[in-house]
Amino acid sequence: PHTPQHTDESLAGANAEIVTAHVTSVTPLPCTYLGATPPDQIAETSAATQQPDCLNVRAELAIGTPVTFMIDQVNTRTHSIHPGDTVKLVAQELIFEGTTETHYSFYDHPRGAKMLTIVVLFALIVIAVGRWRGALSLVGVGTAVTLLVLFVLPAILSGEPPILVAIVGATSIMVIVLYLAHGISHRTTAALFGSIFGILFTALAGYAATRWLRFTGIASTEDASLAIAVPDLQMNDVLTATIVIAGLGVLNDITVAQASAVWEMRALNPHLSKRRIYLSAMRVGRDHIASSIYTLVFAYAGAMFVVLLLLYTYPRDLIDLVTTELIGQEIIRTLIGAAGLVLSMPITTAFAVLFAQEAAPRGEIDQRKHENSER
Repeated sequence: PHTPQHTDESLAGANAEIVTAHVTSVTPLPCTYLGATPPDQIAETSAATQQPDCLNVRAELAIGTPVTFMIDQVNTRTHSIHPGDTVKLVAQELIFEGTTETHYSFYDHPRGAKMLTIVVLFALIVIAVGRWRGALSLVGVGTAVTLLVLFVLPAILSGEPPILVAIVGATSIMVIVLYLAHGISHRTTAALFGSIFGILFTALAGYAATRWLRFTGIASTEDASLAIAVPDLQMNDVLTATIVIAGLGVLNDITVAQASAVWEMRALNPHLSKRRIYLSAMRVGRDHIASSIYTLVFAYAGAMFVVLLLLYTYPRDLIDLVTTELIGQEIIRTLIGAAGLVLSMPITTAFAVLFAQEAAPRGEIDQRKHENSER
């Protein structure tokens, strides 16, 4: 059951799998202990003179097999393990001195059920506040995620051009999300056309910027691992694809809001000229643009906050720091995404004014009043 941690283990032919275990006991011990001597045989004087930063954990697999694994001083600072906990372990068959042993090491805490609880609570909040529109938006989100998982990711990994896949996937997501949440109408179509323009601009601008700035698309260990796993993948094109996909949520917000503003203005005053409606809607859009850009910038800043803290500890010049590929990618991603948002606003407004009728039909006005009463 106890498998020591050896420094000369052969990884040749190693067969690793993730298993679940139930912790039965946790024993602190000095980190100088490498597993050659059981914890109960360590001299009391030695243990008293060293800081017990490591943990010797005994656990039981689901099939009842007892196992032992070590938690080093790095993991003890980030993972709290107590008897009764359920943990995930990496079970790996290693060859040592001609014999095959199963080595167990800590992998992670299982959190699937807890995350599912949070997802359910989020869905309940959205439905309680948004009612049937909130429910439809959740269906749209689920459909969008399904499209990403079943189409966009497999297509890119199979060798299809990442930028083209991102454009097709983003457009398909917009079609599904917009018409599902807002219904089939001229107003929704105007928002869709503005969104498509934003997607195309973001893709073209992202392609040009990544080449001009000589971004490789490899700025993190995850990027490097993907480049090794899929050698033929153009990582700078993948970077552009992430720029296209990342801005979809805020882009949807801008285009729908602009189309709705035009429709409401037309409904309130059917005799306004198209030019007056366009100028009024643009004034509304400019206020919305500012808040949307803040949303986009702070979303990226929050995602990169830990990296920013780490890099800030290095004694480097600020200009040198922000022009590294790791930070530079996020800055360019934010700027190009924001530019796509800004330019999609007047385009959407123009389409909405073009599609809006001189006077809304009576049935449409009654339907809108009914929707407003439900809200």
